[in-house]
Amino acid sequence: MERARQVLKDVFGFPSFRLSQEAVVSRLIEHNDNALVVYPTGGGKSLCYQVPALCLDSGITLVISPLISLMKDQVDVLVKRNVKAASLDSTLTADTASWVKSEVLSGSIKILYVAPERLNNEGFVQMMSQVKIALLAVDEAHCISQWGASFRPEYLKIARFCEEQDVERVLCLTATATPSVVEDICRAFLIKKEGVFRTPVFRPNLSLRVEVAETLNKKLDILVPLLKTRTGPSIVYVTLQKHAEDVASALVSRGLRDVLVYHAGLPAPQRQEVQEKFMGSVDHIVVCTIAFGMGIDRHNIRQVIHLFLPKTLENYSQEVGRAGRDGQRSNCVMFLSAADIPILEGFCRGDTCAKRDLQLWLQGVALKEPASDSTLDFNLYEQSKTYDIRSNVLNLCYAQLELDYGFLRAVTPFYSVYEITPLGPAQRASILNDKSKEAATIRRFWRDKGSKFEVNVVDAAAHAGADRSELARKINSWEFSGFVQTKASQVRARYAVMKNPLPKTAEGIEEIAEKLFAGMRKREEDGVAKLKQVLDLVTDDECIPRNLSQYFGSEDTVPEDGCGFCTFCTTGQGVTFSPHPVVSVDKKQIAAILQACHERDDPRLLARMAFGITSPRLTALKCSTNHPLFGSMVNADFNLLVNAFDAECAKAGYQGTTPPPGATSAKRTYSQTKTSNTGRGRGNKRGRF
Repeated sequence: MERARQVLKDVFGFPSFRLSQEAVVSRLIEHNDNALVVYPTGGGKSLCYQVPALCLDSGITLVISPLISLMKDQVDVLVKRNVKAASLDSTLTADTASWVKSEVLSGSIKILYVAPERLNNEGFVQMMSQVKIALLAVDEAHCISQWGASFRPEYLKIARFCEEQDVERVLCLTATATPSVVEDICRAFLIKKEGVFRTPVFRPNLSLRVEVAETLNKKLDILVPLLKTRTGPSIVYVTLQKHAEDVASALVSRGLRDVLVYHAGLPAPQRQEVQEKFMGSVDHIVVCTIAFGMGIDRHNIRQVIHLFLPKTLENYSQEVGRAGRDGQRSNCVMFLSAADIPILEGFCRGDTCAKRDLQLWLQGVALKEPASDSTLDFNLYEQSKTYDIRSNVLNLCYAQLELDYGFLRAVTPFYSVYEITPLGPAQRASILNDKSKEAATIRRFWRDKGSKFEVNVVDAAAHAGADRSELARKINSWEFSGFVQTKASQVRARYAVMKNPLPKTAEGIEEIAEKLFAGMRKREEDGVAKLKQVLDLVTDDECIPRNLSQYFGSEDTVPEDGCGFCTFCTTGQGVTFSPHPVVSVDKKQIAAILQACHERDDPRLLARMAFGITSPRLTALKCSTNHPLFGSMVNADFNLLVNAFDAECAKAGYQGTTPPPGATSAKRTYSQTKTSNTGRGRGNKRGRF
């Protein structure tokens, strides 16, 4: 460990380890065993793999991280400290990516950052099989657990990669993990109980308060005086991008200065500018969605305000954890409003598609003929529109076919459209005079756009009876020879067909669709339950930090008589709050939605429109966010809406009037009866909270 302490001091400038960092490093480099670190954001998780990476004599440290921006930040900091580090991601130029790969193969790179999706790339997997992976670090490791609030299907493949690549040791890192999530992580990566290192959730310097306000204006009446008393930077979290803009404007109009806005809809340079202003300010206020905060390492944030209810306790814990890292008293305030809950519930309901659409998608996958290399390829963007399945849900469905059923295995994706720009008259002549069969096919199907050409290699291959990969290889060879510059677009996901293929019968497909749909409904109800957990936390007659610590499995860290500063501890009682649910549906509003959207094949589609949950098909039908009736029944019980529209669809025989984009009307008649619409809430009423 002496070498590790020296690296910590010489490379990173720290005199000593903190928290349980030293024990983690020792477990990795002295005991050669796997570990899980659960530290708060800014708690020093990165050092737990960066120090071992520089202590291990041979092999590379591979870091799996979901955010490109954070990868780049980490690499920049390491390079400035003369550490051989790099990232391999989609933003790199071909030359830079080639250099990184050569440095990896030569053994020069000590730390390499990649996104989890990179593990589907055959070239990357082959490259990593040629080097020793001394340590694999999994950042945001909670994403592997379906119990977690941020589950990502690609994370499920990391453990398989570790086994296939014979990774020597694994370190998982996360800021929030319940006992069930910890159990999932440990099971996947063979981490023993003694290999789990975590810090208590309880922070005695944080005052967790709750306010009830019926409207945004009433929230602002409470918020503005609070912000005017701030003694340092403040973060105000909202739910929607529009909220961020509206609230920031309202704060300025009420006399507050130095108000910033941050959300994912802003251009990247503007987001970077806001982040830099906040980091360098004395007392700026940033009004933001949850897109803000990752990588923010300020220790003197004095206020974290949740102007709208957080979606999960995991979100809440991570976000309030950004306050008061210097140990000074800091205030965290959560606002409760009945009007906010349906919007948040909409996020929970938004991912569940129609069971019939799952059947149609499965049919399309099962009946497609594999290419000559036994792979299937799909444009997931087009599939999302065609089958009205959100892209994140579609990715999960493919992951389930791969991991739960063994039907497919994701391999390297490819691009279907190439823009080819000759680099000069002589180079243009070279590609025009190329006598190969592949060149002739490309020229036959490309579109001449003056100074450049555009060709869809998938369509060209299909029409000419050629091999798509050979056409792409020819275009790449032109680029490697210096004849052209290319720009690829329209990525297609690619899957190897395994020995156990998808069933092709209607019965077999319906059986799998039933299971996938049941899983969606469960995740939907789990999401709604997580919202209720947030409400229970702050309305219970109990110390709020004690309840929060109990949720994360460390309630014994809070004093027996409570924290002394939260709303319960200062008032002696929990907050009284009633969301006032709407327990019946307005028939006139139902009729208005039916008049506006004439589709009758999917009750859930109509319920989405009424409730305000967008989908690819609603967007195509112009019944989404810009329609005046979109979200007009947001205060209704969603399941009651599904039931009401199901009755109307039954009268019409579950028939659609228009096919979805990219599909034919016949394609939407896979199910012979309305049984494909069962399980959408009929008889499954739930209480609102």
